[in-house]
Amino acid sequence: MPKRPSLFAVKPEQEDPAVVVATPPFTPKLTTTRPPSRAGKRVLSIYLDPIAWKQIRQLALDSDTSTQALGEEAINLLFEKHGLNRSA
Repeated sequence: MPKRPSLFAVKPEQEDPAVVVATPPFTPKLTTTRPPSRAGKRVLSIYLDPIAWKQIRQLALDSDTSTQALGEEAINLLFEKHGLNRSA
């Protein structure tokens, strides 16, 4: 009975969306394909208590919006509070 190929093996015709490329002086560079809505943007991660996470998810559901939109609104309010341009 022939052995089945591994499910984790990458076929030569398949391209991996995230490829690590070594560039001089050998610093790995991660290249990814991002959706157009994320082009030119950077990620900001924050750690929340489980209660705060549930509240923000519930607020997003109640207001029929996304946590992304709520986060952008929060950043804009912070910028406004400190007299900076609203750019989020």
